[in-house]
Amino acid sequence: MLDVSIADAHNRLSALLKTAQKSPVRLTSRGKPVGVLLSFEDYERLRRAEALSQVIELSHSLRDSGVSASELYQASRRELEGDE
Repeated sequence: MLDVSIADAHNRLSALLKTAQKSPVRLTSRGKPVGVLLSFEDYERLRRAEALSQVIELSHSLRDSGVSASELYQASRRELEGDE
């Protein structure tokens, strides 16, 4: 991974965005990492992985609470339809 200071990144943004299409670019401030430039595809992959992780966490929480999928579905339908 390429390390680039914020000041340098400011002057080379276009080139760094092209580089980020192939490999993430770590942005630093005073030598400490503060951000990352990455391709949009990599960003979307990370978003999907996070969403999947949240669904799995919710699934485990529901299982542990004893709420069934059917009960959750019915409660959601009532709430969405305003029939609380």
